[in-house]
Amino acid sequence: MTLLKIGPGFSHFKRLVLFLLLFAICSCSEEKKTQMTFSGIMDTDITRVSSQTNGIIKELNFDEGIEVKEGQVLAGIETESLGYQLEQNRSAIEELGNQYKATLSQLETAKIEKENIGIKYNRFLALLQSKATSQQNVDDLKTQLDAANERIKAIQSSMDVVISKRKQVESGAKLIKKQVKDAMITSPVSGRVLVRYVEKGELLAAGSPVCDIADLSMLWTKIYIEEKSLPFIKLGQNVMIKIDGLDDKTLEGRVSWISDKSEFTPKTILTEETKASLVFSAKIIVPNNNGILKIGMPVSVIVQRQL
Repeated sequence: MTLLKIGPGFSHFKRLVLFLLLFAICSCSEEKKTQMTFSGIMDTDITRVSSQTNGIIKELNFDEGIEVKEGQVLAGIETESLGYQLEQNRSAIEELGNQYKATLSQLETAKIEKENIGIKYNRFLALLQSKATSQQNVDDLKTQLDAANERIKAIQSSMDVVISKRKQVESGAKLIKKQVKDAMITSPVSGRVLVRYVEKGELLAAGSPVCDIADLSMLWTKIYIEEKSLPFIKLGQNVMIKIDGLDDKTLEGRVSWISDKSEFTPKTILTEETKASLVFSAKIIVPNNNGILKIGMPVSVIVQRQL
């Protein structure tokens, strides 16, 4: 370093000016050492809303750029055919209910008949011991008792079939009701509609995208940190966000995540070192209450070194 020699003729005023100049240069140098600047692109989490059922869009209640609330109805799919199917299921459930009642009545009658035959059979067994009746009469009653038991089993089997069919129809009705509910497409989150993919009258298939929604009140950007700078950045640390082109406008962000694994610098990110350098990514979240930040906006992230 070249030393500046000050002669004895140098005035006091000039000495003071030179001192202040050197102090300013040193201060700027120290400030640069305590700050790290990174480039980033603002982004946000986007929710894609998709159709869960098939059908023609009969109503469309949103457009690109509008704010929507969680649970707000965005679109409605035609459900007339589903209504017919649901009516058929209700009729089938009612019919199976009547069959169940009739079969239950048959079962109760068969049990009474069996009980009467059983009483008669036991009485004839007692008479047979005293030889007051024949073995043939007892055998005939035994045959009737066995037949009554078989009839009861058959009726119970019929009841089980009716119950099973009713459960199937009821499950089908529940599925149709869900399809009717799914035909009203609602917003799963609050935010702004970024893209609309459908038009009224369009035929939708299950899984087709309807729109993209994003919460623009909180955006984030990723920065890429060299290993030598990693110890100076802490999780939860506040940072300053400068918007390119607006030098006098800064926002405050916070380090919400730091990767624990290194990666190669992404091709879209320029660093002071080569793009092949290994870096650690960190996520910076930035409140966007004033709406200045936009998705895709380039920014500079200024981080104060922390030990």
